[in-house]
Amino acid sequence: MGRFYNVEIHRLEFSSQPFALDTRLQGSENEPTVITHRHRYATVWIGYLLWIVLVCIARAENTRISIRVLDQAGQLTPARAWVEANGKQLYEPTAPHTATVYLQDQSFSCDGSFMIDVPPGNALVHVEKGKEFIPVDLPVSVESGKTVQRDIIVKRWVDMPSAGWYSADLHVHLGHDNQEVLKQLALADDVHLIPSFTYWLRGEGERWRSTWPNDSFNTPTTIDRHHLISRNNLEIERIQSRAIPGGSIGATFLFNLTRPVTAPTYGAYFPTDASLSRAAHSHSPNVVIDSDKPSWSETVISAALRALHTIQVCHNHYHRSRTLPGGWGMIGPLSPGESNAAVGDGLFHRTNILYYRFLNCGFRLGVSGGSAIGVMPVPTGYNRVYAKIDGELSAEKMWSAIKTGRSFATSGPMLTMEADGRDMGATITRPSADAAPIKVNARVQSIDSLESIEIVHNGHVAASHDLRDEENPSQQLTTN
Repeated sequence: MGRFYNVEIHRLEFSSQPFALDTRLQGSENEPTVITHRHRYATVWIGYLLWIVLVCIARAENTRISIRVLDQAGQLTPARAWVEANGKQLYEPTAPHTATVYLQDQSFSCDGSFMIDVPPGNALVHVEKGKEFIPVDLPVSVESGKTVQRDIIVKRWVDMPSAGWYSADLHVHLGHDNQEVLKQLALADDVHLIPSFTYWLRGEGERWRSTWPNDSFNTPTTIDRHHLISRNNLEIERIQSRAIPGGSIGATFLFNLTRPVTAPTYGAYFPTDASLSRAAHSHSPNVVIDSDKPSWSETVISAALRALHTIQVCHNHYHRSRTLPGGWGMIGPLSPGESNAAVGDGLFHRTNILYYRFLNCGFRLGVSGGSAIGVMPVPTGYNRVYAKIDGELSAEKMWSAIKTGRSFATSGPMLTMEADGRDMGATITRPSADAAPIKVNARVQSIDSLESIEIVHNGHVAASHDLRDEENPSQQLTTN
């Protein structure tokens, strides 16, 4: 196989005459390099004969893997994929052109088939399809200059829609300007509702608009009976990477708006998220307002003013192989033992503790989840919220369920709960003199190992079950 050389240009000065250029050719002896400048064009001649030889060798030795991703009925199904070979993760398929490459995650989504160039030898093809299907890792050996064709079947381990549970990713930037990309993401990552942010208000010079690009943005787009997208949503984000604790306003998400929120004057600190959220309530009665994290200073104000409906407890700092620490001007830590650190699950525990504190203050706030695909290195729906609805899927049913707390947030396991036979989000009314216990039944299902399942009451663990030694982490826990 031919050897390729990387050229690093250290100095480039144009003149009307040929001139010498300082270069370093990695993996070869330094060769003289001459650049000529004519009619404002520069032509680089770097070992012209060697270039021809290398190009010919490269074309003769295309080594490829061709994959079809199939469902259990044998039909092509959209999915997310990458290939590992020679210690690298390959994520730029040669075909089809409709595949969506996502650099931050080093993966791509496709409509069910793809072809990708690989070096000769052994490779590992990874295919996944959201949270309800078992990921597949397929070893493949490819000879130089050959194309290997394989079929990969993705199988369900759980079917949440069959029980009325549908998922949504409440933090999506990628594809906000391309419906076809959003449709592919919904199907490939199996997210049942993708509400993308059409506008991203940061007070940094962008124009805050009072209308959507056109009337179609107020109508959800149905992909199939289990997947749809909406675009009448926006994010308000005013954060600073080097802000002191509590020094950033935070990020608030507004979904299902009749029209965008705006203001005559705006900036990095004003109007407040709470005032914009209250304006949204006035003109969009079915709006759903979600906080990016419970640790933003504006979250505290908006919760106290009852301007929020949900808080993301499975948020965009939870990634595939690590957790980003807190910071960016988040509040606290405020008391001993609290931590924004990723180590020791500090941010995870602090996120949940803060959420419990809101509940203990009497604020009725549902849970939600989001990935921040387009910014963070995770796929759509890596963190998501599941909502329980009756009948066929619709955006209005999803927003109603999320708004009223008929939901759970997750990065993988499926968690459901009943209290006295009532589903999540229900209100149980008892006379103050009634001391009868309330029977709580929680159930978790997972294909990954889990640490424990806990029932929390008034911010304290009322019951727990250790799952670290369980071969099957799917368990049920009951307490009074």
